[in-house]
Amino acid sequence: MNRPPLTIRQATESDFEQLCDLFAELDALHREARPDLFRKPAGLPRERAHIAGLIAGPESAILVAADPGSRHLHGLATLIVRTMPENPVRPERRLVEIDNFVVRKDARRQGIGTMLIEQAECWALRKGFDAVELAVHEFNAEAMRFYEAVGFSTSLRRMTRRLSA
Repeated sequence: MNRPPLTIRQATESDFEQLCDLFAELDALHREARPDLFRKPAGLPRERAHIAGLIAGPESAILVAADPGSRHLHGLATLIVRTMPENPVRPERRLVEIDNFVVRKDARRQGIGTMLIEQAECWALRKGFDAVELAVHEFNAEAMRFYEAVGFSTSLRRMTRRLSA
């Protein structure tokens, strides 16, 4: 499919409804795979004030892939600066985390995700960081393949053991 060039830009508050649509698609994937961890919210997938705070920054941003003419959104990446506190064996560490990442199902495999990752890296570099991190659930094999293809590697694996009640 030949798609007109997309723009990767920072989200604005006027994008709220489309951001909610993208978050809803991401949330549905998580609910379907892990209903023990994720539930459908009673209202919007994210509160307007929460989204406005992420957009306002300065230690967060929501990047979106948009059609320049229509402003239709095809994907998003939520970036958050996190501080890992110092402990006896590790100094304090500040990092940029890609907290949420989604490309509409009907827009995948067209380079949109790669463009979002590249701009997330640019955002982190402008802020003085030398790496970005993300977490991905084990059930999401498609996302893991994508992240590995764009250069991410596993540095930590968090495991769970269910306990009987």
